[in-house]
Amino acid sequence: MPETNKALLPYGTTSSSPSIVLPDTALFLSERGSLTRNYFEGALESLNKEYEALKKLADINQIAYNASYNFVPRVGQTYHLYRKPDDSFMLSMIEDWSAYEFVVSLEYTADSVWKEVLAW
Repeated sequence: MPETNKALLPYGTTSSSPSIVLPDTALFLSERGSLTRNYFEGALESLNKEYEALKKLADINQIAYNASYNFVPRVGQTYHLYRKPDDSFMLSMIEDWSAYEFVVSLEYTADSVWKEVLAW
């Protein structure tokens, strides 16, 4: 029988050899599995929030582009969206106009998107 290098064997060859303890892979898998699941659930929640914000932005843009106005919007300027009594919308430069129901203030951006102006 050929001579083997005992230092390379995966097990002890004498009774005085240290005991071999296998790692608990089930515990590792359960811990890492739950961490991984939490990561992907968080990422999915973040994507859903981003989708909802983008959907809201698209809805506001559709309303703004379908609203009536008699001016050419300028980039960086703030405009105000009002609802008329006939449920149509009107975009105005007048802030605090009591003749119509105020909906939201919008800023026209360089990429031709109407973004909601957050009030302080």
